[in-house]
Amino acid sequence: MQNHLLLRKQSRRAFTLIEMLVVVTIIVLLLAFSTPALMKTMQSSRLSSTGDALMGAFSEAQQLAFAQSVPVELRFFSYDGEFGESSLFRAYQMFKVLVVAEGATAAAQLKESVVPVGNLIKMSDGVIIAADPALSPALSGEQINDEKEGGALGYSGVSGATYCAMRFMPDGTCRKVGAATTNAGVTLASLVFQTLPESFLTITYDIGAEITTENLPKNFYTIQIDPYTGKARNYKPGF
Repeated sequence: MQNHLLLRKQSRRAFTLIEMLVVVTIIVLLLAFSTPALMKTMQSSRLSSTGDALMGAFSEAQQLAFAQSVPVELRFFSYDGEFGESSLFRAYQMFKVLVVAEGATAAAQLKESVVPVGNLIKMSDGVIIAADPALSPALSGEQINDEKEGGALGYSGVSGATYCAMRFMPDGTCRKVGAATTNAGVTLASLVFQTLPESFLTITYDIGAEITTENLPKNFYTIQIDPYTGKARNYKPGF
């Protein structure tokens, strides 16, 4: 009799199969409704942190150029993704630009040389800089091959990578960097002074296709650089 009562008390404490199924169903429904919002929040956080870091890099380049009276360049590297995604801007790095003599004779050639400032910074997973000229005119035009002499890998560390660059000058201005040209034995990069409406770039998600103004995700991060002062400002409409 006592054993029978004990079994009845234990059975009251346990969950029935139907109760367990109801609980599991509720958990599954909660996850199904909350996962998209959670993923969106995580994407927005990665996009925002990437944009804020790049804003800091622009500010640092401007201050370094002024403090050390030397041009400072930010290079944006474009290459294929790890899983075969199209070639997009996926990393950037800062450089000081020096003019050095090539050769020890009186007829030595002068050319530009860059010195890295800090390490290569890769964008967060799934975050890129749009290459469409309408979204990133500051990085539009001909891209420069990121390859050292002798065919060695360039600063990006990726075979076949190219880059576009923006250069901050000691006088506070900011220029777009073009291909190098030689004049009277001096090889220098060509610099283009862009107008304010053309001096911006857009950070967004990699959607697996070419990003244009028509399919630009709602959340994006635009940075505009004043070509006269070198100051950067951001615009985040979807946050």
